[in-house]
Order: sequence, then C-alpha cells, then structure tokens
Amino acid sequence: MPPVPPADFPRRTMASGLDGAVPKFSARELKGGGFSALVPDEEHQEAYENAEDLAAQLVGYARRKERENAWTREFNLQRIRDGIAEKVRIREWDFTPDEQEWVMQRLISLLELPEAGATAGPTR
Repeated sequence: MPPVPPADFPRRTMASGLDGAVPKFSARELKGGGFSALVPDEEHQEAYENAEDLAAQLVGYARRKERENAWTREFNLQRIRDGIAEKVRIREWDFTPDEQEWVMQRLISLLELPEAGATAGPTR
C-alpha cells in the first residue's frame, strides 16, 4: 500500500476550460453527494509520490554539489529551486508552485538527516 500524502502536501484543483459568456464552475460530483473542485484522490496520490520521489533524489544531488563545489546550503538550494522551476516552465516536469515549495521544504528536512553510512562520532 503506497504511503498516504501528508496533510501539508498541497492538493490541486481541477483545471478545465469552459466556453461561454456566463461564468461557470468546474467540479466533480462526490459519492456521498455534493461537489468538489479538488482533483480525485488517485491524482493527489500520484502528485505526492512524484514530489516525494523528486525530493529523495535531490538529497544525493544536493550533498554531492555541496562537496564538489563547496557551495553554501542556501546557494545550492536556490540553484535547485531555480532548476525545478525551469523544468516546470519547459513542461518537462509537472509540479504546481505549491508542490514545488513542498518539494523544497521536504528536501530541506531530508538534508537535515544524517547521511547513510555516516557515523555520529567515535564509539567507545
């Protein structure tokens, strides 16, 4: 069973184009009645899994770039943020602005964890 998206993961709204001069509201009908403009759970799950996967992949990249270039964490994170935005701009990746911010916050939290295989210090 895939991990459930955390409460802080942003939920997309449905995108639609509706013709006509009269204002329209795009929504889907819910099983229990009522309507929602939010994407279905399956799409929300997929967006979360993609964002989590990207954040996890960026951990190794960020650490490697810090070691190779002696960049500050802040400089490195800004380069990564700009790179994600560019990939979205050229439509290579599909992340909303809120999802991009979530990926960056997740990356920051993952970078605060100790590296695999690293020791906390000498053991006695």
